[in-house]
Amino acid sequence: MIRMNSFIDKNLLQQVLNSNEFKGWLLSREWFGNKTNLASLAFAVSINHYEFISNRIFLLVIEINTQSYVKNYFLPLIYYENLQEILEERENVSENIVKLTENTFSKKLAIYFHDKKEEDIITLNLLEAEYCAFFWRKILFDKKLSENFPLHSLYLTLYSEQFEDERNMRNVQSLIEAALYPDRYEFSLKQIGGTTTNLLFQINIFNKKTPDKRVSSFVLKSYKSYSPGLETKSLYVLVKNDFPNAPKIYGTIRFYENEVIGILQNMENKGNLGDIYWNELTKMLNQIITDINADYSFLQDKELVSNIIKQNCKETLLVSKQIGLEIKKLHKALILPEIAQYSKEVVNSREFLENHNKKLLKIVTKIQNNMKRREKVAFYTSPKIQAILIDIQDILERYHSEFGAENIKIQPLHQDLHMQKILYNKVNGAYDFCFIDFEGDPQIPLEEKKQKFPIEKDLGSFLRSLSYIKFDALLNFIEKRLIGKDEYRVPEEFLFSLYFRKAAQISKKDKVLESVLYLLNHWERSMMNKIFDKTIKVNFTLINYFTIERALHELDYELLYRPNKLIIPILGLKELIDRI
Repeated sequence: MIRMNSFIDKNLLQQVLNSNEFKGWLLSREWFGNKTNLASLAFAVSINHYEFISNRIFLLVIEINTQSYVKNYFLPLIYYENLQEILEERENVSENIVKLTENTFSKKLAIYFHDKKEEDIITLNLLEAEYCAFFWRKILFDKKLSENFPLHSLYLTLYSEQFEDERNMRNVQSLIEAALYPDRYEFSLKQIGGTTTNLLFQINIFNKKTPDKRVSSFVLKSYKSYSPGLETKSLYVLVKNDFPNAPKIYGTIRFYENEVIGILQNMENKGNLGDIYWNELTKMLNQIITDINADYSFLQDKELVSNIIKQNCKETLLVSKQIGLEIKKLHKALILPEIAQYSKEVVNSREFLENHNKKLLKIVTKIQNNMKRREKVAFYTSPKIQAILIDIQDILERYHSEFGAENIKIQPLHQDLHMQKILYNKVNGAYDFCFIDFEGDPQIPLEEKKQKFPIEKDLGSFLRSLSYIKFDALLNFIEKRLIGKDEYRVPEEFLFSLYFRKAAQISKKDKVLESVLYLLNHWERSMMNKIFDKTIKVNFTLINYFTIERALHELDYELLYRPNKLIIPILGLKELIDRI
């Protein structure tokens, strides 16, 4: 049998990575950004950093390059001839084998062997390494390899000294012990999280003497975008400030100059906060709107609608009352004066807003240009939608010029705070929350992520979640309940007509939709009133300003990746304009 490591080298990998087959495989990865602009495959892939470890594992930093675009990714790969060779016992199940196969890139190669003086056809299988416990066992628990980390430009840091409580000390100690005596332990691995720009896995450690009892569990996070990280520093600050509602950071691995792997506390949870809001809202709609041909004009009675919401959204109202205070505690815990990046500052408001406004106006221009390129899609080029973007430009300028306060307090923030970034757990009827993903919005440049902002930026971002869930639930309702089998309309067309095309004759479906929208708008206002506790002092002009910013980023994202959701940020912007 021919051993792969006898002929795979950096030059061969470079050729494979630049093949159209591999570029197509890259585009299929969730973490691979700018898919729309790179879909033509007219980009180059080069290897910036290369290390071959443990006979099977390639640690790569690849650069994606076009004339106007450069981005680096951390890409560890495992090659295999037979998948069984790299499976832990607990991984060797059909469901996992299918998953690993789906995440493998395979290519036939014609290789000339000088010793045989003949050419042979070889199948090169490259698996995204993070999906396999074999990779984590090697990178975390192989003592011989870890001793040689510096030779491979790898650097492991464990933060054991910052933990004083027994539980976290025990977790760190079990991590160290498993690294010292790996033969005593076995591991299981499962992917966690949904669509994300990183890969997250939960690794469970079992002692072979008691294989049914889990010793400990960690979240392993692979930071795919290869750039100086923010999350590990933020988590470190939160630990120093004894903030209980974020995962503890136990350690990191750097590859050359940047952190590529984080070892985090596994936070038990039942889901993200958005699940509570979306599930109760959709359930309420289905229970109230039982017959789409009935008259629901009663839903325009304010007092009646308030009672309907109180009866059907008890959990949502409860967590809304709590979450505003939890966000306030988070902002307090993100301040550590001895680290300049995590201190609070007072800056001139005019200068701050002028600089930020320039960035937002560039985003508006970018969106307008992208919409012009998509002329075949009905609403993108509608004059009414173009008018919204023009109005937003005017409003941003007005906020900037008319802002009253001379100074603004700025500090480190989450910067991508929406409901999917907040996990929840419920124990004995009480809610616990956990804030995750402190890397900032992936659409924002790194230098902007490092900047400080008013707390209203996080609050505006969070409030956009309410509007997004409202319209997403409405689209779901339209698709499931309003569109007949013989109709060739998509749900977003209904919403577009409701807001932008007022027909002379209003159909029964239109009347139902108007009543449902009244209910949903009242629901959104009710939740906003609960979230803004009287003890939270905020500037509502700034909240509106940063809510617009969040909606613009959503519009930019949906335009590139999910055009069927484009109507959601468009209507969010329209509502903001109508309220001002």
